[in-house]
Amino acid sequence: MKFKASLIASILLVLLISPAVQSEDDEISLVSLSGSVFKSDGTPANSTSIKVGSMQSSWSDNGEYVFEGIAPGEHTVRAYFMNDGHTVVYRKMFFDSDATLDWYEGKNWVTFSTSDNQADDATSALVEMIEMSEGIHLQSEVGAFGPYEIGEYYTICAHFNGEEDSKQYLRFKMSSGSSSDPWPNDFAFRNGHNSKYGYLKSSHGVPVEGATVSAGGIDTITNSDGFFLLQNLEIDTTPTIIASLGGIEITDPIAMEIDFGEGWFNLTSTSDSNLPGPANFTTQITTVQNSPIEITWKGGAHSEYYRLYENGDLIYTGGNESFIFEPSELGSRIFKIESVNSNGSYLNPEELQIIVLPSQFSSSLWEPGMSWSYYVLSTPEDHQNLTFTAIGSETVQDSFGRDRDTYLVRISSGDYAMGEKSFRWVDSDNLLDIKTYWSDAPEVSSYYQEGHLGWNFTASGVEAGLFSKNPPTSLHFNRTNFISVPGHPDVHDNTMNAVIIEKDVEIMTAAGIFNTTYISIIDVEDGIASWELWYNSTVRNYVRIIDRLPGSHSDSVIYDLSSYDIPATPRFVTEEGKLFNDDEYFIEWTEFQGATNYELFENGEIVYSGSATSSQLKGRGNGGYSYQIIATLSSGETLSSDFLDVEVFFVLNAPVFTGLEESPIYISENEADSVSVSWVLLNRPDGGAFEDTCSATEDCDFLINYETMAEIGWYSMSAEKEGLAYEIYNGSQASTLLDLEPGQYRLRVKAYSEVNGVSSEYSDSIFVIVEESRTSVPLSSVVAMISVMLVILVLIVVSISSKKSYSNE
Repeated sequence: MKFKASLIASILLVLLISPAVQSEDDEISLVSLSGSVFKSDGTPANSTSIKVGSMQSSWSDNGEYVFEGIAPGEHTVRAYFMNDGHTVVYRKMFFDSDATLDWYEGKNWVTFSTSDNQADDATSALVEMIEMSEGIHLQSEVGAFGPYEIGEYYTICAHFNGEEDSKQYLRFKMSSGSSSDPWPNDFAFRNGHNSKYGYLKSSHGVPVEGATVSAGGIDTITNSDGFFLLQNLEIDTTPTIIASLGGIEITDPIAMEIDFGEGWFNLTSTSDSNLPGPANFTTQITTVQNSPIEITWKGGAHSEYYRLYENGDLIYTGGNESFIFEPSELGSRIFKIESVNSNGSYLNPEELQIIVLPSQFSSSLWEPGMSWSYYVLSTPEDHQNLTFTAIGSETVQDSFGRDRDTYLVRISSGDYAMGEKSFRWVDSDNLLDIKTYWSDAPEVSSYYQEGHLGWNFTASGVEAGLFSKNPPTSLHFNRTNFISVPGHPDVHDNTMNAVIIEKDVEIMTAAGIFNTTYISIIDVEDGIASWELWYNSTVRNYVRIIDRLPGSHSDSVIYDLSSYDIPATPRFVTEEGKLFNDDEYFIEWTEFQGATNYELFENGEIVYSGSATSSQLKGRGNGGYSYQIIATLSSGETLSSDFLDVEVFFVLNAPVFTGLEESPIYISENEADSVSVSWVLLNRPDGGAFEDTCSATEDCDFLINYETMAEIGWYSMSAEKEGLAYEIYNGSQASTLLDLEPGQYRLRVKAYSEVNGVSSEYSDSIFVIVEESRTSVPLSSVVAMISVMLVILVLIVVSISSKKSYSNE
């Protein structure tokens, strides 16, 4: 009987306690992406960054990667092969569950979808990759083929009803994609439509690049091969196909009926018959000190006469192939040459630059505003066009601990992503780097690289200047490169070298033919020339550098001068086209030799006058502003700078939730009205606040709280439950208490600035799960109830036992 009583009591106790057990069913439906990364030869790739949407990058480990926390839906996915060619691959992906994807450097996918002609709703179709003999049946989702070689052409066909005579075709060139064009290989097939594609070439068979090909209201631009694709032209229509270049029609209009089947349709330009060939300058870029100079060129075929333009103004018309130019003002003069005959003309886009200098140079070799552009070739396979612009001077320590006077140089490139930055500190004595700094674009990674170098040139053990009358014969080189990539080794160099200097060595680069001082720096241990340098006094810099000890992922780096600019007028230090994220900012310009006063004009109105080389401007509203500097010299002469155009647009970044270690957050119903969430406004290091608080010499990989700067008016928090979103908080405080019913919620918050009249995007989401309480009875009451029930059970058992005993008697 005691056993039965104990069993019954245990069962009751379990029944009472079990409702309080936490449910494990309500989990957020985030998914993951995983796979491998490979080099172009199929071997595992080195450290590679994988990124989904705007989420933080994930890096591969031993050729494998895992990216977690992806919300279901459509995303841009990117792989950055940082250590294998620095190449990037973008593609579209749709996630509804965990996915696997292997990446190959130099390859990409084509993605596609299908839609009905009437409702544009996704529908089923058979899609085939012709060159690879692959095919899939698409059922209302995004399909993909690949990965295939980037730069190759491929053909895809689709048909919705299975009939051979209804196939729709398109042809394309596989692209790697970019941050500005992440889905270049993504296409949509529409039932009842087809494509026309082909090559546009001149009558001589030369591809015509950059031409606009139009048909039926659809436009496309020819690529470097002259290839064009006009997609989704309606079947049984007869659009007119025509090509134009620079607003001029270069083909005859052709009416073409659109039907099913392959869409090949090549075009030939009809406007290049007997047009004059290009004239090319034979005079190279040069500098003159306000004296006449002869400009010469070589004419092209079929040319009858020429037109010479200076900074856009026509200064010569005639049949000669030379012109004596007498400068009337200082500064850079840009010349273009046009060939003309009775059939038309050809303006050669290649320019000639002649720099008219003041009669005296500054005592400093480099001045702010000077710039040098180089074609940079990194073996085995990378190349860039970089521009080095002097923006100031600074004293820094080299790797030997010596204070060195340096020129601060900003590096720019058209290939740099938004926010990517690079600086160098160049020794003012030998024009060699003392310090280097590079930081990646925020959308790519948060990594940076910093280098400290030392050049101890000596002759017979005594320090010697590289360009002195007693040149050095030896060099002790020392460098430490810090690379902030996890697992990436830092670079250390410490070598002894012999220095050989040779005068009057002629060399040709894209910038012209130069007479140079040739410097060879040879490692005494292996006999290899670690550096070769060619210096020209007119350029005031090296016109070619071969660096065989670059401290990067390359075997060697070659810098070839392509152009240079030594300003003869005041120059702005503030970057052209800069976007300011605040209504207060500085406009800076270079100090000009001999200037006694500067006037800064804003949209034609003077806003500053004085001897300083910067001016702080306040209270500017959103919009575009144009600035110009007029410098007054001691002689009374005035010099005007070029115009500087900037944009003021206050961008309020999204708030960031704070103090949250994990998501989703589980909350019981009892505490749902007492849990607080908070957030903060952070400005990334690519905004206006960064420029005001962090100089180029500092480690700027941090976030800056700028809540007070933004003068926030209010915050708004939304909660989304079962697909419905509503506001649960609106106020000026950066925190709130949650008061939520049971269920799963997606919370986001945004901010509004009253001063600038702009609101931020919504923040990244956090997920909260409020669990329904199974009982509201206090624990003490539960214990009391259990005790009472146990007593009752014991009494019942005893009573039954007593009755049985009485019956037996």
